[in-house]
Amino acid sequence: MKTSLWSSLVATIRSWLDRLLWRAPPAHTLYPKCLEDLLTIMTQARDNGTTVKVVGGACPTSPNQGDIVVSLQYMDRLLGLDTTNRTVKVEPGMKLSTLSSLLGTINLSMDLGGRVPDLTVLDCVAVGGPGLGCGATGLGSSIVQVEVVTARGELASWAWDTHTRQMGGLVGGLGMLAVVISVTINCCPVVMVSEISYLSSVREVVDTWSMVHRTSNHQQITWFPFTELVIITHTSSLDKLSFASCQSRLFMFLTEASEWLATLIRRVNIVCFSSLPMLSSVLARVQFISLWTAARYRSDHAHHPVHFLPPSHIMRGTSWLLPLDCLPPLLHNISTWSQANPGPVTSPIFIQTVVSDSMAQCETRSRTSSVGSAGYRSQHAPQGVHGQGYLCPRLGGSVGPLASVWYDWFLPETSPDPLQVSHLEGLFHQVGGVRCWGAERLVSPLLLSNTYNQYKDWCKGTVFSKPVTRVEVEGN
Repeated sequence: MKTSLWSSLVATIRSWLDRLLWRAPPAHTLYPKCLEDLLTIMTQARDNGTTVKVVGGACPTSPNQGDIVVSLQYMDRLLGLDTTNRTVKVEPGMKLSTLSSLLGTINLSMDLGGRVPDLTVLDCVAVGGPGLGCGATGLGSSIVQVEVVTARGELASWAWDTHTRQMGGLVGGLGMLAVVISVTINCCPVVMVSEISYLSSVREVVDTWSMVHRTSNHQQITWFPFTELVIITHTSSLDKLSFASCQSRLFMFLTEASEWLATLIRRVNIVCFSSLPMLSSVLARVQFISLWTAARYRSDHAHHPVHFLPPSHIMRGTSWLLPLDCLPPLLHNISTWSQANPGPVTSPIFIQTVVSDSMAQCETRSRTSSVGSAGYRSQHAPQGVHGQGYLCPRLGGSVGPLASVWYDWFLPETSPDPLQVSHLEGLFHQVGGVRCWGAERLVSPLLLSNTYNQYKDWCKGTVFSKPVTRVEVEGN
């Protein structure tokens, strides 16, 4: 009896820690370290008719019972660097922060900027979406070539110019087409940016938004709907004649500590106080104060254009893309909705401006990104060409500046009310918003076909590597 009670207590504590740390349930995971190991796993899975789920190791996933998970996080080597053509070739398990540090030693960077989840290269290709897999300033349009292993165990090399349909299905295609083993990426000269952060009221932002978003290259807004205050951060590129000091080690430590504290408060809020709206609202305000502290320590300093954040927190939220002019009425509607539905509103939301391709061509160096969005290609652009995956989020007919909105109010462990989810998503649909990819699992082909006009084209692309055994990559 004592042994049974002790085992039950240990299992309860372990389950609580898993929820607190957002760890996936244990699964049969294999960690190949080279191409030969991966081919051996794929061959055995094909012979046994076993389902294989390939992950990059950074994006949170929810494996099915019985799946064999293959994590490529140890396939993270630098395979080649061409400084003349400004290209770099890496394995799929390399994290973006590691790649950015390597490129920084020769004054190069990826075409990303702002807040970006520190995913692996495989995560970015599979999840796709603006800023991580498509758009003029996104990673997808920077991809020169990929080498993949199909479900049949065949090696293939694809590029946008020669294999448009395959690349259109691969980038942002949730990894259902093939397993990426290497990616060649175009780089660009690194341009430092300066950030200026201050507090303002949400009413002032709504009334003067037409002027606020024109005062800098890129804007970020953090807002908790039950408060009037918002954190506004303006980001501008620094030229060679500009002077701005970098953060001191003390300020960098205080920034990271404040961001870590905000993340910890959010996790504790979800695990312990999701059913207590009053206490949850208090913790959300503390989280807002921690985020303001981090922004204040970053303000008035020179920074690298990319600010990497842990992906476990960001990718579990929900991101939307919408026309920038529709942001003021959306904020008003969210404020009204939150007053009527205070329960789910347990953390601040994050808003970030996005520049479309038509505007990016007129700007020499526009740095935009978001939690899931950093660039955008208009729907009038050729579909499936140079970064535009078939399943990448896009707004029909919008060629002007855009905004991305992120929140994490309806995580699975909070048991969200479907009606509340539907009502909030309806506010975004009213202003023409589209939902970006996250870490949620999709199970309905009907939803994909209704949301993405090129879902049929994506299905045709999978014919080129029709699997003998089913292969999935995280994001699905």
